[in-house]
Amino acid sequence: MSDEEYKLLLDSMSDQILGEKETADSEKKSEILRKLMKETIKFRDKLKEDNSYVLTVEDTRKALEALELHLQNEKFPKDLTPEQKALAQILIDTVVLYNYGF
Repeated sequence: MSDEEYKLLLDSMSDQILGEKETADSEKKSEILRKLMKETIKFRDKLKEDNSYVLTVEDTRKALEALELHLQNEKFPKDLTPEQKALAQILIDTVVLYNYGF
């Protein structure tokens, strides 16, 4: 999957992740989505280089769903693969660090 396809996937899920607020939140939404895309692509490249594992759209979708559950204070899914779980944790950490200004 290309970088552009990952960007489109994350962008299409942005309302689920961050809610449907517009106007003043648009810049903030764009910034966090850029960070999430960058971290996802970095993780994808590292997995491929280190383990020859190809991160799939489904892996990314599952990780984003886990992030969404976390943001809604719901339980973390137990059916994730190690790769999906690792990506979900990276995404959660990215959002937490962003919200605290790091």
